[in-house]
Amino acid sequence: MAFRVRTAACTVLLLLLSTALAFASSTSLRIVIRPASDRVQAIRYQVGNDASHPWTEVHSSNPVLVLDAFNSAQDRLFVQQTQDNQSWSEIYEYQYKSEDKSWTITPSEADSPGLVESLDLKLYNLYPLSKSSTYYSYMIGAGLKMNIALDEQETLLGYAELAYSRGPSKSDWVDTMQEVNLSVGMGYRFAISENFQLTPELGYGVVVHLLNADFDQDGTKTFEPFIDQQVRLSLNLSYALSEAYTLIVAPLGVVFFEKGSIGTLLGFQTGLRFNF
Repeated sequence: MAFRVRTAACTVLLLLLSTALAFASSTSLRIVIRPASDRVQAIRYQVGNDASHPWTEVHSSNPVLVLDAFNSAQDRLFVQQTQDNQSWSEIYEYQYKSEDKSWTITPSEADSPGLVESLDLKLYNLYPLSKSSTYYSYMIGAGLKMNIALDEQETLLGYAELAYSRGPSKSDWVDTMQEVNLSVGMGYRFAISENFQLTPELGYGVVVHLLNADFDQDGTKTFEPFIDQQVRLSLNLSYALSEAYTLIVAPLGVVFFEKGSIGTLLGFQTGLRFNF
């Protein structure tokens, strides 16, 4: 997904304009614009009716924008920011309102995203390692993951996940291995290019085992649920299909702790992210 800055961060951009300028006529302006955060490395801008013209780029250490022949009655100021000089924020459009001598910005605060940054719908496949191979053949599952941006630049993420998986058992005393995963975690998003991002994630929670099993070996199988703690690790590679949808693929590892022993599963997941 392309780098995006929250609207709330962009609305704090400070435009310092000379009050002696006649805004209704064409003139040249020198504007100092304050970056949304210390991580911003560069700002680029253009003036006109739309953002179809070449960009002019300035370094964040000296963010002075020079607007030649600016006509406040017709022209708009378009601004983007970047943290890595590769991916840019969405375009923010500034327009001067002569009635109240103020600037308006699009997207507006009313369009700013809420608490949930995105939702992931995913499928995954897990295979047992070491001792777990005694009980598991494989697991196929599906999950719903809610992502929350923890900083203005949407690079630090928190998440909560609910997933269900099942697979054939290798034990005679268990029919089918079924599991419900409940976990929370954090990830950090790195921009590789404008559309590609890499996000290592670490989660912690519980896995609820749902078994139809004969634990006491009396020949009668009964429903036997039990809960283990778990740690989940993934390395998500995402590709922005559009502003609204992102494709995700990732290796996935699960470690759960059961009565002094450790179970390990390793596999792969893929999914579609819905961005808000």
